Amino acid sequence: MKMISFAFFLFFVMLSQWNDSEHKEGIYHQSATDPVPICEEDVVTIPFKRAGRLIIIDAQVDSVRGNFIFDTGAPYLVLNRTYFRKYKKRKSATANGITGNPNAVELVRVSSLKLKNITYANLDADLINLGEIENVRGIKVLGLLGLNLFKGFEMEIDVRNNVLKLYRTDEEGNCIRPASAFDCEILQPIRVFDNTIFTDCYIAGKKLRFGFDTGAETNALNSRVNKTILSTITISGRRSLSGAGDGNVEILFGRLNDFKMADNTILGMQTLITNLDGISDVYGTQIDGMLGFDFLSKGVVKINCKKKTLKLCLFDKFSNE
Repeated sequence: MKMISFAFFLFFVMLSQWNDSEHKEGIYHQSATDPVPICEEDVVTIPFKRAGRLIIIDAQVDSVRGNFIFDTGAPYLVLNRTYFRKYKKRKSATANGITGNPNAVELVRVSSLKLKNITYANLDADLINLGEIENVRGIKVLGLLGLNLFKGFEMEIDVRNNVLKLYRTDEEGNCIRPASAFDCEILQPIRVFDNTIFTDCYIAGKKLRFGFDTGAETNALNSRVNKTILSTITISGRRSLSGAGDGNVEILFGRLNDFKMADNTILGMQTLITNLDGISDVYGTQIDGMLGFDFLSKGVVKINCKKKTLKLCLFDKFSNE
């Protein structure tokens, strides 16, 4: 079994063990108003590097510059407490971590965030401990760049060439400058709820709700879905992790054999399988699965939150195995 998903696994289980009263006052408590990007360019090209399957972008918060994870599964800016602990705390809550120990979540205000030629001023950020991801991936991680930072752009994510392109859009979501002329085989509607992207896909002919998460090192599927769906997956391994309360959390790993998006079959994607009910509670809606790096590796992905569309331009036109 591959190690590609361990960091995501740890963060995943941390989230799933938050109880209802905690998460309502915890990490998802920022302003409903999206930060306004200050940018004079119509197209911003941002090269990125990778740590495992995490997309790492160079950015600067106030005077601190370094590695941030490009993470559409996070609703907004999240900072690593290790490097920003001196900021004045505006609000705080407690969540249970994977070992049952309390994990503080605090709200702070930063003066600026600079991302290539884009600047954000006076924005909120959640302060949490990202040490587990740093330990697993062996790099310094200052924080997570969440979805609400990018909703004013059309995002073009190309993991084959390690490039993120951001196209500035008007109020209707039209690109100020036309986007790259890729031949996109798949056009898929999305919904944006609480700064999280969702889209409906099909396995074994059953409609399922998937979140789109660029911070997930692999796809994920809820173990509580219909048995007919689970029967289409080729299981390749399993792992358990000791958590709080009721003992171990089990995760299976496998290959999706019957995954469809917009009537197109996408073959060869790996997935982890575990109970996602806790994640559903955190996001405030039922989640059947998450699309992560395995999905991104299939082609150039374009996301336009204003037009509510996802496009997939396959790298391999004649085979997506």
